[in-house]
Amino acid sequence: MKLGNAIKIGGEVLLMNLFSSRRVPLSVHVGLTNRCDGRCRYCRFDRLASPDYWTTESLMKVLEEMRSTGTRRVQFTGGEPMLRKDVGVVLGFAKSLGMFVGISTNGYQVPSRIDELAAADIVQVSYDGPREQHDYLRGEGSHETALAALDALREKRIPAWTNTVLTTINFRFIDEIVEHARSRKIQANFVLLDYFDQPEAHFHPAYGEIRELLLTGEQRTAALRRLIELKRSAAPVGGSLPYFENALSWGRADAVTSSEPSPLYSCWAGRATAHLEADGKLYSCGMGVGRMKGVDVIEYGFAEAWKRLKPLPDCRSCTMACGVEANLLFSLNRRAVWNWLRQI
Repeated sequence: MKLGNAIKIGGEVLLMNLFSSRRVPLSVHVGLTNRCDGRCRYCRFDRLASPDYWTTESLMKVLEEMRSTGTRRVQFTGGEPMLRKDVGVVLGFAKSLGMFVGISTNGYQVPSRIDELAAADIVQVSYDGPREQHDYLRGEGSHETALAALDALREKRIPAWTNTVLTTINFRFIDEIVEHARSRKIQANFVLLDYFDQPEAHFHPAYGEIRELLLTGEQRTAALRRLIELKRSAAPVGGSLPYFENALSWGRADAVTSSEPSPLYSCWAGRATAHLEADGKLYSCGMGVGRMKGVDVIEYGFAEAWKRLKPLPDCRSCTMACGVEANLLFSLNRRAVWNWLRQI
């Protein structure tokens, strides 16, 4: 991220901390498609596949509207965003608007289309550990695919992180995952497994569907304490210390969100962050999908949809990595801010 852009984001965050009524969509996750060529055990996108809602032109229009409304960072997700033939055009256009551009991918399309990622400021590649564990969680051959993607990104000098979803299958391999990142001189990001508590929700699975993959309290504590140790030793772990501490202190094993506030941050979903899904609906955060009605961006335009956006009822804290890290930053948690400054 360019220093000027970082300063502008920081200035806006300061204003929003001073004036509680101020709302600016600084960071937006954008779902490009619900299609996916992966078959992960803890994901529902294989059941949501449908023709793409966005045209290239409609995406570019929305990105322009987002930028004029104040967006400085965009993270492209899916499904698998690289299944779109226009992904390079979309990333390049977002970058031309002066936004920090990230994309999350399983890696299948990366080696053959590496030049289309040239505009990305960060590419997050799914990596769930050694071959046996990764292939069990994400499908046979997917480990080799992830390594090929990371090799291609390194060759083109495109910044990359690995992104690991911690489960009962791979939590014992945290050190190996971190050492793999160290050998490539990149960061290893770790997140907890997200899920919905109602089975009719959306892309995250229901609690009962993936219960065997969810860490027990003892496993969770051991994994998070090890990550904290590694982070404090300057190992290449991307997440911030307060993110891991928030997860470590989380008291519920059967819920990702809570009506209780966090002592570490305020919730900024719908005030500084939002999720624009692949069906054109805008939500304050990813956990709002299926739990509340999204605002149609195509019908209203992004600026008006942002004005109409409501936060998720009865939710003031969570364990979702993207939400917690953003909340920590925008709440001016000094350790999270320092972690972010070191990363950029």
